[in-house]
Amino acid sequence: MMPDKEKMQPVDVEKRIIATYDYKDESGKLLYQAVRYEPKDFRQRRPDGKGGWIWNLEGVRRVLYRLEELLRAGVVDRYKEHRKRPLAKHLEDFGKSLLAKGGTAKHAKQVESRVKRVFDECKFTFWNDIQASRVQHTISGLRKYVRTKEGLKDLGEISAQTYNFYLKAVKQFCKWMVQDGRASKSPVEHLQTISVRTDRRHDRRSLEPDEIRRLLEATQAAPERFGMTGYGKEPYCIVWP
Repeated sequence: MMPDKEKMQPVDVEKRIIATYDYKDESGKLLYQAVRYEPKDFRQRRPDGKGGWIWNLEGVRRVLYRLEELLRAGVVDRYKEHRKRPLAKHLEDFGKSLLAKGGTAKHAKQVESRVKRVFDECKFTFWNDIQASRVQHTISGLRKYVRTKEGLKDLGEISAQTYNFYLKAVKQFCKWMVQDGRASKSPVEHLQTISVRTDRRHDRRSLEPDEIRRLLEATQAAPERFGMTGYGKEPYCIVWP
C-alpha cells in the first residue's frame, strides 16, 4: 500500500524541526503552523483533524501571527470588516437569527421592519452612523398611518407603547451585533423606554352623542365582512350607559 503523499513531510531526512509557530484565529483555534528546520528552512502544515498534519494550506484562512495578543492590545481591529458592511446586510442576518431562535416569521419581519424604518428615517447606512440621540429623536417623531381607499391616512404621532416597541427593536438589533462579534458596544444601550401610563396623547374617554351617531351610521353603511352586514354589526357598536 502506497503512503499518503499529502501527509508526508516534504523535507530531506537530514533536516530536523527546531521550532514551530502556531497561527490561531480570534478564538484561539489552531489554523496552521509554520515549521522551522535545521539547516535553515521553513514549511507550513495544517491539522488533519486526526492528530496528524497535512503539509499544505489549501482552503485555510491566513491570519497574523499571535493574532489573539494583537487583538487584546488593540493593534488589530477585529470589527473593521463589519463596520464596512451595510446595515441592510446585518439586518438580513439579524432577521435570520430571530427565526433560528424559534421566532415566528411574522414577529421576525415586524422587528426587522421597525429597525429598518428607524434607520431609514435617520439615514443610517453603516454601523458607525448610528447615534443614540438621533434614534431617540427620530422615534419620537414617527407618525402612525393607515391605508384607506383614498391612500395613506395620517393618524398622528405614535403612542408611548409604540415608541417603546421601536426602541426595543433597535436595542435588540444592536445587542445582537455585539453578541455576534460584529461590534464592541451598543451605541443605544443607555436609551430608556418611556412610561405608557404618563402618555396623555391617547387617553380613553366616553364618546359624545354626535360621535356615537356617526359611528353607527358608518357601521350601517359598511360592506359585508366576515359574514356580517353593516346592520348585523351595529349591536356590537352600541355603547351602554
